[in-house]
Parts: sequence; C-alpha cells; structure tokens
Amino acid sequence: MNPNSTDRNGALDGIRGLAILWVFAFHANALLVDWPSGASPGWGQSLAEKGLLGVQLFFVLSGFLLARPWMQAAEAGTPYPRVGRFFARRARRIVPTYWVHLALLFGLILPILRGAYTILGTDIGQTNLWLHIPLLHFLHPGSSSSLGLNMALWSLSIEAQFYLLLPVLAPLFVRNRVLVALPTALLVALLWKTYAPGWLMEWVYLNVSPSRLIFFDPVSGRPGPFPLEMMRFFLERQLPGEIIAFALGMAAANLYTRLRSVEPVRQRLRAIDMGAFAFPLLAAPILIHLSFGEILTGVGWRLLGMPLFLVGCTLLVLAAAFRTPLIERIFAGPVLMPIGIISYSLFLWHEPVLRLIATGRLLPNACDGTPCRIALALGLALLVAAASYFLTERRR
Repeated sequence: MNPNSTDRNGALDGIRGLAILWVFAFHANALLVDWPSGASPGWGQSLAEKGLLGVQLFFVLSGFLLARPWMQAAEAGTPYPRVGRFFARRARRIVPTYWVHLALLFGLILPILRGAYTILGTDIGQTNLWLHIPLLHFLHPGSSSSLGLNMALWSLSIEAQFYLLLPVLAPLFVRNRVLVALPTALLVALLWKTYAPGWLMEWVYLNVSPSRLIFFDPVSGRPGPFPLEMMRFFLERQLPGEIIAFALGMAAANLYTRLRSVEPVRQRLRAIDMGAFAFPLLAAPILIHLSFGEILTGVGWRLLGMPLFLVGCTLLVLAAAFRTPLIERIFAGPVLMPIGIISYSLFLWHEPVLRLIATGRLLPNACDGTPCRIALALGLALLVAAASYFLTERRR
C-alpha cells in the first residue's frame, strides 16, 4: 500500500469496470431477458435490474477525480487550476470519442434499427440531432431518450454539465468549506427531487411543442406521447437532483488530499478498507429485496436509501484511491481493471450493440437462449469498445 504512488491506479480502474458491467447488466436484463409475466426474479436478475445505480458510482468517481487538483492546490497554497486548460482537457478526453460514436449512431445504427433516416427530418429528430452534438440532450425531454437508440447517453449529458460548473463548485469544497458545502448539496438534491417535478411538469407540457415532446420506449424504442411518470423521472434527474453524488466525490477528494499531506494513520486506512469491503456485502442483499419501483420513485429510497448508497460508493472510491489491501486485491485484478480502462467507450457502445442483437439485426442465428445472447452481446460490446478506445481515446 503506497498512497503517494503516482502510477496508474488499477483499483480505481477496477471500480470503473464494476460500474460499467453493472450498467451493462441493467440494459441486458431489459433488452434480452424475457421473463414470464408475474415470475419472481432471482437474486441475479434483481441485482441486474438495479444496474442503473452504476451511473451513481460513476458520478461519485468523477467528482473525486476532477476536484482533486483544486483540493491539492488549496492544501499546497498554490493557484487553482486554469479554467481554460481544464475545459480543454475535458473536451479532448470525451468529445472526439463521443462525436465518432454519435456519427455512427445517427449515420449507421439509426437506419438499421428504424429502416430510414426519415425521423431526422422531423421536429423531434432535429431536436435530438442539434442537442446531442453539444452534450445538452438531457436538458430537453424530447432528446432525453436519444431517439431510443442509446438511452445511456443521458448521464453523459449530466457529466458535461457538471464539468461546466466544476470550477465554481470545487472551491466551495476545499478545506473546512466542505462542512457547509456537503450538507447544502444534500439539501439541494433532496429538495429538487421532492418538489421540482411538481413545479416544472405543467410548465413543460404547456410550453414545449407536442411534436418535440415525444418519448421513446426504453425496450421497444417506439415513440409516443411523453408519459407523466417518465416526465417526473426526467425532471427529478436533472443536475441539481444528482449533485449529491458529485458532492460526495468532491468531499472525498478533500479528505484524501488532507490525509495524504501527512503520513496516514494505519488504523484509519484499515477502517476505510474494511468499510469499503463491507459496503457491497451489506448493500447487495438490501438491493435484491428492494423493488425496481422503489428505486425509481420510492420516497424512502430518495430520502435515506440513495444517500446511504452514495456514501458507500464514496467509501469504495476513497479506499481504491489509497490502494488499501482488500480493495486493491479485489479491483486491481486482471478482469475488472482492463474493462475499467475501456469503460468510457464501453459505456457509449454497449446499448446499441444490445439493441442490434435484441432486434435480430446483428448475428440473428449466432446462438439460442438468453445466456448465450448476453455473452455474445458482452463479447461484441467489449470488442467494439476496445476498437473505439485504441482508435479514438489512445490516439488522443
């Protein structure tokens, strides 16, 4: 264990790998698994259908990694990072790979799944096209489901909005300011999720043209009028509602920087290690027994469950950053770490691959049975992601 090492952190890559595999399981469960109506899901399927929570782990990790330069500057008494340089680095990191994906999504995947480019000439098509390019698509309900082609893109839009605000937010979390900023972020998130949908829903339906207010079904991809429950989901998950995940990541960056400035007490690191190890062991049975509806709309989950889950994610990230023994051994292994390295490209491509296989457009007769189709989809998604990584991310 060497918290002062500067080489690549395999445990943090492994956490990325865990997060993207959980997100993949969520979409594979929705698109490829055909369970009998009324059948009770097993523990595996129950965990898979909670895989949307993998996005929250990504948010915590982003808050931690991106705020760390501000925390280090505050600890050392040096100037904060230059805003222009930060934005340039973020753009170089995510935009080229994303634009290549977008060009193929609208230029190739769209006609394969829809049979034509016709939708791009409509109001809803133009809304999607022009808002996806600058990563603003999750600010408009009509483009929030990405034409039913890749609904995972919503969280990338939230990430981009966080990047824009980070130079303002990060200084609020340095030194002891975190003691005010963190509870404030929790309060903002809870108030937004509780009240904002009710305040904004009527305004959206009255002020957005029906031709641009179309929702694409998450499974079939078919368009239809925007349902009330999905409008609430869309409004609840705007950046103010998700800010607590990023805030906990920034608070963890503060703590990490402070502990690194002195020789960390072994007992503290052991406590972080054990707490991070215990988190998934305790969270898994709870998530298995929670219904999917409770995760989406439950008041108890919103007010208590989600904040506690995010605290556990934060502890996991902190332990990985310190490379504590248990977490290093679990996450820096030969499976999760390589997947974590290509996780951004895998995040972009896994859902289109799943949709092509689910609709029979890709290798329709390659294998029978759900396990085989899921394995085929994962293998192809990994191949496409690896190609995307080496051709766009590494070349950067």
